[in-house]
Amino acid sequence: MSERHQIIHRIYEAFSRRDLAAVIAELHEDSQVDFTRSLGPDSGVYPGAEGIRRLLDLYWEAFEDLTLDAETFVDGTDDVVALVVARGRGRGSGVRVEARGPHLWSFRDGKPFRFTLYQEKAEALQAAGLGESDD
Repeated sequence: MSERHQIIHRIYEAFSRRDLAAVIAELHEDSQVDFTRSLGPDSGVYPGAEGIRRLLDLYWEAFEDLTLDAETFVDGTDDVVALVVARGRGRGSGVRVEARGPHLWSFRDGKPFRFTLYQEKAEALQAAGLGESDD
């Protein structure tokens, strides 16, 4: 597993245990999360540690438990597309959910500075300059 993959893996582990400090420690100081392609009420851009905290709080409040696991990584020059499975249980409903989707991680100075949520793998790969992949 490459260093970039290890960083992403550590971020997902920290997210899953609700450790905001550990998530932020892995990110570039100018980091942001781009959820403009989200289909939910969380759509938007979340800049810096404060923005990221606000977004994560939305998820941690909505779900009793929520984990993220990367199933596959596709590497670009400065980007990594992580194909991820999210599993959780709604806080109020108790309903179990599972969703798969691509996450695009853009790196600067060896650290992730932008995380972009995509709905389709082909979109994420194209944004990373990778085209379609057989993975």
